[in-house]
Amino acid sequence: MSGRGLKVLSIIFTIILTFTSLNGAGKVTGGSDHAMPTWFKQSFLDMNEDVLEAKDEGKHVILFMSLKFCPYCTKMLKENFEEGAKLQPYIQENFDVIAIDIKGSRELAINEDTTMTEIEYAKHLKVQYTPTILFLDQDNKIVVRVNGYRSPQNFKHILDFVKNKEYKNMTLTQYIEKVKNKTYYTLQDNPMFKDIKDLSKINGPLAVIFEDGSCTQCNYLHNTTLKNKDVIEEVSKVTVVRYDAMSQEKIITPDGKITTPKQWAKDMVLDYRPGIVLFDKKQEIVRIDALLYSFHFKELFRFVSGGYYNKFHTFLDYLKPRQDELLQQGIDIDISDK
Repeated sequence: MSGRGLKVLSIIFTIILTFTSLNGAGKVTGGSDHAMPTWFKQSFLDMNEDVLEAKDEGKHVILFMSLKFCPYCTKMLKENFEEGAKLQPYIQENFDVIAIDIKGSRELAINEDTTMTEIEYAKHLKVQYTPTILFLDQDNKIVVRVNGYRSPQNFKHILDFVKNKEYKNMTLTQYIEKVKNKTYYTLQDNPMFKDIKDLSKINGPLAVIFEDGSCTQCNYLHNTTLKNKDVIEEVSKVTVVRYDAMSQEKIITPDGKITTPKQWAKDMVLDYRPGIVLFDKKQEIVRIDALLYSFHFKELFRFVSGGYYNKFHTFLDYLKPRQDELLQQGIDIDISDK
């Protein structure tokens, strides 16, 4: 993974090995099992063949990459793919969906020259969170990668983008900005938010939250995540600013560039709301660009505010020993927000 790739790591976690209790007194709860919908394609995992078959029917291929006991996968499947979900008929009509287990051992023929197992493919793609959803065009090229859960409203934009082959004309970020036509949310204030326009003056841990009226998960952030006492404790250690991602007001980024929230979010290719980018010493460390439950949310802030990113290569590297530490102290971990 490149340095930038590590910095812009999207954090949506079904943490590997976090769903079972360790030797300490604490236990991990909140994982949820799920089965893939029966209408998913029973593929021989020859991607060229799958793409050709889909093309003959005027469809695209979706690779739904998941992990057992992943609460975010369960939510994504239930709200978007399972029978009875509003989008399910639309997805089934226009896409062939193939399930991939990121810890699986089945062999995939990626193209004529490359074959690897599911787990090898996940490592090749640097998948560190699930679900990761890949959309393939009709030439067997990845045109969209979705990291983590998306609400039906947001996911429909992505489906339309691929179905209508808009990827030939523009980026997904440009497309989403073009088609936003509904207001779901009115920006909420929070006493933890600071009114700062010149971020270059902040040298310590900084979180920049981008919201806008089209945000379908912002109410959840405010009414659930930011009301969790453990989250509040960790977030209080960080300077937090919140911008309207559609705003044209002048601001100064941590590295001293004069811009606007709208342009800055576009430059960072941050199309998810609420998108949160965490900095330290004026450098981007990590970002959240999908739904994140309270435990992972607060630990991500601790990862940055405590400087643990200097010791651990990625947040995932940090999280496993951190979880072990908590469990051995007899502290229970709930990876959901139930």
